[in-house]
Amino acid sequence: MNKIILVGRLCGDPDLRFVGENNIPVTKFTLAVNRNYKNDEGNYDVDFINCELWDKSAEIFCKYMSKGRVVGIDGRLKTENYTSSTGENKYSIIVRVNSFDFIPYSKRKDSNSENMFNSNAVFNDEEVFEGEIPESEVPF
Repeated sequence: MNKIILVGRLCGDPDLRFVGENNIPVTKFTLAVNRNYKNDEGNYDVDFINCELWDKSAEIFCKYMSKGRVVGIDGRLKTENYTSSTGENKYSIIVRVNSFDFIPYSKRKDSNSENMFNSNAVFNDEEVFEGEIPESEVPF
């Protein structure tokens, strides 16, 4: 089984591109994910994880997400290999995102967890939580 679930902050604004003859939407972004333990200095180490998102989900993600926003993703690990300009074989790992959740972040104790936007709900015609993204703003 190849499944990964992450919650972290976007390291930069997502960039929407269109690839191939059919102009398929794709966005690649880096997610900063805190480890769940502190290092010797008493700070949390952070992993920077490269992710990609395709099709209509990529367009929605780019429209509503920006640098610093907290997002939850569900996907799978994908390995890629290529030959560098020096002829050396290189490998990279990327998370291919299947679905995502916009997660509101507030340090206030009275923050409302119902302000979450679930991408699966949009694609499955389920009820979507109203909160940061008004229903009138959803493109379909």
